[in-house]
Amino acid sequence: MKKILIIIILTIPFLGFRWNGERAPKMKLSDYGFFQGDLRQQIPATGVVPYHLNTPLFSDHAEKLRFVHLPAGSTIPYNDTAVFNFPVGTSLIKTFYYPLDFRDPSKGRRLMETRVLVHEEKGWKALPYIWNVEQTEAVLDVAGETMQASYIDGQGKKKSLAYVIPNMNQCKGCHNKAEVMMPIGPSVWQLNGEHDYGSVKENQLKHWAGAGMLTGMPGQMPKGIVWNDPATGTVDERARMWLDINCAHCHRGDGPASTSGLH
Repeated sequence: MKKILIIIILTIPFLGFRWNGERAPKMKLSDYGFFQGDLRQQIPATGVVPYHLNTPLFSDHAEKLRFVHLPAGSTIPYNDTAVFNFPVGTSLIKTFYYPLDFRDPSKGRRLMETRVLVHEEKGWKALPYIWNVEQTEAVLDVAGETMQASYIDGQGKKKSLAYVIPNMNQCKGCHNKAEVMMPIGPSVWQLNGEHDYGSVKENQLKHWAGAGMLTGMPGQMPKGIVWNDPATGTVDERARMWLDINCAHCHRGDGPASTSGLH
């Protein structure tokens, strides 16, 4: 009963045409047109670019598919000191999933949720879409959900867990910089690496620049360490990179878990 009341309360604004002065969000992931063909295959449509982070956030062992879509004619100005300043109209799309067997991806996967971070005139808005059992659609659920997930890990052991999907307001618990919702991952040091685009492998930043998405890119750029690849850095450097993506966005002076006043 409690969750039903929460859903009703949080859904009331969606019944109208606008949401906090903006057009109401789409109720189904397919309504955006981010993907072509079978939605579960996550094949990006024209103008939607896949990407990955050198060291991603840990999320209960879930794997992630990431995509970015910029509004037509817009660009991202280069900076190597913070997360990119994406133009209004940008959508960052992230699908969380579990391979059925981590040892053999060809056995399929279970898509759990797709989070869409939309940059509107008033700022960023986080929208959680939960995948149905049939894996044919993901539907907006602002109240979040807890779902059972099971898989076989890399050592051949069967694993199961209660996978928690946050409600829309909880997203700001991490995506928070000085009480303003912001992206966390897409930065120069996290994107400076090769990505497999199907027909070609190419440095992500060069790909973005070549596609007219990124402007002002210099010849030399900082590159983030891959936390579990010893070839990219020392144990100390890799540990610091892991802490940077998993902890630093909260535990900083302007973060929601600031420790600057503690000694």
